[in-house]
Amino acid sequence: MVSLGASLGAWHAEAAGLPAAVVAQLPAGYVPMVYHAGPRIEGGQQSLLVVAHRPDDSADQPSPRPLFIFEEQAGGQYRLSARNDTVVLRANEGGQCDPFEDGYDGLAVKGRYFTVQNAVACGAHWTDFITFRYDAAQRAWLFDSDIFTSSDPLNGTPDKTDMTRANRAKPVTFDAWRPAR
Repeated sequence: MVSLGASLGAWHAEAAGLPAAVVAQLPAGYVPMVYHAGPRIEGGQQSLLVVAHRPDDSADQPSPRPLFIFEEQAGGQYRLSARNDTVVLRANEGGQCDPFEDGYDGLAVKGRYFTVQNAVACGAHWTDFITFRYDAAQRAWLFDSDIFTSSDPLNGTPDKTDMTRANRAKPVTFDAWRPAR
């Protein structure tokens, strides 16, 4: 039985403390990059957010950074529930900076929601915060919103914010979500 409880804490920049059974479910050639205790689901079971990448991931050799959602089962094991390969940006998609590692904490969780925080502040500044929520009625992870802000303080261009909210009549699952830009 794997119990993460207080050992998980907020978010972790390496795999220390990540259950071996979770690491074993990652694709061949990938290692955990960061992980975070996710929203609680039915019965108070814990979810676990894991971003993986290739060991040589860099701006010169960017690898995809899939985000996996694992859900705790009744016996304490974790089962892979959902995967998205595009929500976490690659190391070379931020200009001079890594948009996932150099910005905010990368992942934020509140209630049944979690946000992927891609951001850069190298010359031009921008943030792309993509939020998903757990829908207990559908037993699914669904897109909630995408808030993109940009500014260029060195060139005096006006700040810009674009926001996309989920259409509740046509829900988009975490697995199916793709960036609009």
